[in-house]
Amino acid sequence: KKTCPECFDRLHELERTCSACGYRVELVSVEADNERFLDGFSPGALLWTQVYAFGSRLYFWFIMSIIPITWFVALPILIMRGRRWSWKHGGWSSFEEFKKRQMMLDRISIAWVFIIIVMIIAWRALAK
Repeated sequence: KKTCPECFDRLHELERTCSACGYRVELVSVEADNERFLDGFSPGALLWTQVYAFGSRLYFWFIMSIIPITWFVALPILIMRGRRWSWKHGGWSSFEEFKKRQMMLDRISIAWVFIIIVMIIAWRALAK
């Protein structure tokens, strides 16, 4: 038995809709789920490009992202294809290891931007 991700009510095996809240449960193969993750948007690449490229073992794109002229090319490429290229060329021992690293980079980049925003707000408040 599984639980509904929306209301945490018990679901019967292979049930596609939660009888308690109507949440639609999607049954997806591991391969399809992995493909969806590889094609997904990466906040880490957008918010902290250099750290994302280095942490994803995309060293060529790391170098491209620190050069001001080529950064404008590296950024959209890393956002759109970074996960797939990292999985293909990064030498990861398992998809789980790779996915954990990607999620960690995304979380750190979001936290980093949040910290910067808080620091700016605090600096402006102190400047008044």
